[in-house]
Amino acid sequence: MHEGHRRRLMEKLRRGDNLFEHELLEILLFNAYPRANVNPVAHALLQRFASINEVISADVDELMLVEGVGENAALYLKCVGECMRLKNNCDSFTVIRNAGEFMQFASVRLGGKTSEHLELYFLDKACRVRRVYTFTDNDPQKVHVRPEELVKLISVSRPNGIYMAHNHVNNPCEPSEADDDMTKKVQLICSINNVRLYDHCILAPDGVFSYFMSNRLDEIANDYSVGVFFNGKHVTDKF
Repeated sequence: MHEGHRRRLMEKLRRGDNLFEHELLEILLFNAYPRANVNPVAHALLQRFASINEVISADVDELMLVEGVGENAALYLKCVGECMRLKNNCDSFTVIRNAGEFMQFASVRLGGKTSEHLELYFLDKACRVRRVYTFTDNDPQKVHVRPEELVKLISVSRPNGIYMAHNHVNNPCEPSEADDDMTKKVQLICSINNVRLYDHCILAPDGVFSYFMSNRLDEIANDYSVGVFFNGKHVTDKF
């Protein structure tokens, strides 16, 4: 009986249906009570604290005064509240406003790697990093990302812009032909999805190469953008 009720609530959540406050609290409590009926606990919490916001803002000891709420459930709700506090604090986001900040951020993340990694940083309109996607083949010479993977990530995360970075473990930072091909593919995918590719940098033992700073990104964008097709030009490279 409880499993069917849980499934119905989860399906409503997945569809984006309007959920009552006690239903949202029930879904939160599913993780704290894997098998029990959480409906009475949700109602008891809302009777005491009046809203979900007050529930997740309450102290652990106060939460445990509610019938049916043990220490684990109280700590879980407290953790949810702390997560919400961080979400509402804009200072908790990494902000990338220019190429210098981007290269510094990428250097911290990719420095010291012994295999080649490629990372995509998805930004919102305020230039805040909202998602980081990391790819590696655990190979010091190469990393591969399928175009369809990027298309799916963009369709799900819907970024305003993207920064791309990868490292060369043993080679210089000068882009290879494969690096240029990857940049062209990502630029074209971004253009099709109305997403801006801000830069692609390569970090290596001899320094850092920036497609944006070298103007190579502008050259690629001129040939690998949606507008190219409407202006009668054709991309001839194999995609």
